Amino acid sequence: MKKALMIAAILTVSTTIMAEENIASRRLTESVISTENFETSVLDTAKNVTIVTQEDIQNKGASTVAEALRGVPGLIVNSIGGSDPVFDLRGSGATAKSNTLVLLDGIPLNAVDGTYNTSQIPVDLIDKIEVIPSGGAVMYGDGATGGVINIITKSPEDRSNYGNIGMEIGSWNTIKGNVNYGTKIGDKFLFDLSYNNNKSDGYRSLDPRYSSGNTKESVWIRGKYLLDDGYLEAKYNYGKNKDSWTSALTKEQFEENPKQIGKDAGKELNRINNYMMTYNKKIGENLSFLIYGGYDNKKLSPKATWGNSRTDIEQYYIKPQLKYIYGKDSYVIFGGDYRKSEVERLTYKKKLEKESFAGYLTNKTTIGKLQLSQGYRRSSDKYNDKSVMSIKDLNKKFDSDSFELAANYLYSDTGSIYLSFTQGFRTPNADDLGYWYGDIDVQETKAYEFGIKDMYKNTFISSSIFLIDSDKEIYYEKVSGYGGKNRNFDGKVRRIGGQVSLQHYFDKLTLRENISYIQPKITSGIHDGKEFAGVSRWQGNIGMSYNILSNMIFNIDGYYFGKAYNSDDFSNKLGKNDDYITVDTNIRYNFDNGFEIYGGIRNLFDKEYANAVVTSGTGDKAYHPADGRSYYAGFKYSF
Repeated sequence: MKKALMIAAILTVSTTIMAEENIASRRLTESVISTENFETSVLDTAKNVTIVTQEDIQNKGASTVAEALRGVPGLIVNSIGGSDPVFDLRGSGATAKSNTLVLLDGIPLNAVDGTYNTSQIPVDLIDKIEVIPSGGAVMYGDGATGGVINIITKSPEDRSNYGNIGMEIGSWNTIKGNVNYGTKIGDKFLFDLSYNNNKSDGYRSLDPRYSSGNTKESVWIRGKYLLDDGYLEAKYNYGKNKDSWTSALTKEQFEENPKQIGKDAGKELNRINNYMMTYNKKIGENLSFLIYGGYDNKKLSPKATWGNSRTDIEQYYIKPQLKYIYGKDSYVIFGGDYRKSEVERLTYKKKLEKESFAGYLTNKTTIGKLQLSQGYRRSSDKYNDKSVMSIKDLNKKFDSDSFELAANYLYSDTGSIYLSFTQGFRTPNADDLGYWYGDIDVQETKAYEFGIKDMYKNTFISSSIFLIDSDKEIYYEKVSGYGGKNRNFDGKVRRIGGQVSLQHYFDKLTLRENISYIQPKITSGIHDGKEFAGVSRWQGNIGMSYNILSNMIFNIDGYYFGKAYNSDDFSNKLGKNDDYITVDTNIRYNFDNGFEIYGGIRNLFDKEYANAVVTSGTGDKAYHPADGRSYYAGFKYSF
C-alpha cells in the first residue's frame, strides 16, 4: 500500500506541472569531473549522473555526507551500530562498501580493508558530490563495480579575509561547532583553515563502560598557488573520531525498545591524517596535464566487551594523465595510477600489503550530434602477506581489464539519449581475505544502460534502465551458529532495474521526485533462482523546497524503502523485512548581514525501523535500529 501511494504521488505531481522554462536548464549544464578528471557537462555524459550541490545540501539541512546523499536515485545509505555510513549503488547488499568507490577530490577513500570514513568531512567545505552509477571502471578501476561517489571540496577563494562560524544543538546532547577563515597572500597564493567539532550521545543507550559519548573532530588546511593556465593545490586534514556502538537486538527487544543496549558494545577510537596535492596545467592550446595524489594513514583502536585491538592502515596514491583535443568536442585522455595500501592488525600480528599498477586510455569523438566514447584499463593487483604466521596463501596477483563503450546522441539543445556498456572488477579486500573460504578470484561485472536526459519547460528529467551481470561476486555466506565465510559466488547474479528523477522549478517552489527499481536475481549455483540478499526492490523520494520569503526557505523530504531479505539470507528462508517511510523537514532564514539561523526535525513521525537486519547465531533475525526522531537548531555567520 505504501509503495502504491508513493508511486501514485510521483505520477500525480509529475503530470500536473506546467510552467515557463527557467533554471531547470542548469542541471544539464552543471560540470562533471569524476568521469574524466577534466570538466564536462551532465548533458555530455553518457551516464545517469546525480550532482548534489552545496545549495542542495543547505536546503535539506544535511550536516553529514550521508544526509546529503539521501534520496539520490539508486543509492542506499546505511549506518550500522554507530559505524561510519556505507553507500550502496545499484544493489550490492552487505558488500556495498567494497562495490561502491568513494572518492575525496578524486582520491579513493576505500582502504585496503574496504572501509572509508566520510563523517569527518564538514559539509560546509563541500562544493558538490557527484554520483555516477556503473561509472568509473576505466578511470578508477578496482571497486567501482557499482559506481563512484566523488566528494569534491571547495578550493580556497580568490579574495582576502573571509570565513564563517557556526554552532548547532540537537537531540541526544548533540553540540556541533565550526569555524573557517581564508585569505589571499600576495597575488598568487590562496589559503584557508577550518576546525570542526561534533559531540553527541547518539540515539541508542550507551553501555556504562563506554558512556563518554561520541566525538568527531577535524582540522582542514588548504592552500592554492595560481599559475599561468593552471594551479598547484595542497590539502591536509586531520580527523579524530570516538564512536560508541552496541550490537543488534532480537525482534522482541527491538519491538519493546529499539534504544536499548545489545549483548555487546564498544567504542571506536580512530585518528586519520590525509595529505593531498594537485597540479593542473594547460601546456598548449590543445594539451592539458593533470597529476594528483596523496597519502593517508589511519590508526584504529577499537575497545569492546570481548577485548581491545589496534589496527594501522596507510595508503599512497598517485595519478597522472594527459588530455589532447584533436577536434571540436573530440579528445583523447591517457594516464595511469599507482596505489599501495597496507593494513596491520597489531594485536593479531597480521599484516597485508596490496600494490596496484594501472594504465588507461579513453577517447571521445563527436560527429555532428553524436558522441562516441571508448575506454580501456589494464590493472595489476598484487597481495603480499607479511603476517607473522599465515594459515592460508594470500600472496596473490591478479591482472584485470576494464572497458567502457558509449554512444550519446544530442537530439536537441537540452536533450540527449545514450547507450553504454561498462565492464568492471573488484578484488578481495583484507577483511574478505581474513575470513575466506575456497579459491580466491576476482569479481567481474558487466553493465548495460540505456537512458535519456532532457528539460521540458521548468522540469529536469533523467531516466535510465539497466542490466548488470556479475560473475564470481564476492559475498559473505552465513554458515552455522555465529560462523560465516567470504567467498566467490559459485553462480552468477543478474540485476535488472531502472530509475526516474524529476525536478520541477518554479519562482519560489522546487519539487523533486525520484523512484528506483531493481530486481536482483541469482541465476546459477546453489542459490539459483533466489533473490539477492539485503537489496530493496523499490526506493523512492518526494521532496519540496519553498521560499516562504525571499530569504526564508522551507524544505521537506519523504523517503520510501521497500522490503528486502536479511543481508545474509541468500536462501531466502526467513522472509522479507517490512518496508518503511521516513520524513525529514527543516527551515532556514538568511539575514542580509551574513547571519543565518535554521532548525529541523529528522524522522518527523518517529518511525521505528532497522538500518540492517541480519541472521543471528540462533538462526533468527537480529535488528540494527536506525535513529528515531531528532530535533536540531543552529546558526551560521559568514563574512
